[in-house]
Amino acid sequence: MVTVTNLNRIKRSIASHLQSGDLELVVLPRIEYETLLAKIEDLKDLHDSLEALKEYHSGKYTSFDQYNARRKSKRV
Repeated sequence: MVTVTNLNRIKRSIASHLQSGDLELVVLPRIEYETLLAKIEDLKDLHDSLEALKEYHSGKYTSFDQYNARRKSKRV
């Protein structure tokens, strides 16, 4: 929840960044933001799957456990 104190702090921060010219701001409803995050995760999973398929076709075999550990470490 955004309180008046937090809102004033946010306004000051935005004003400061606008003056310096280094702020681009996008405001989205939370559901749209969460949907975008989910799509990004799906794209990452698809990329990982394609990379695994390329490795398989090139003759580089990796166990699922090794692949999964490497995939998770890339997300950090």
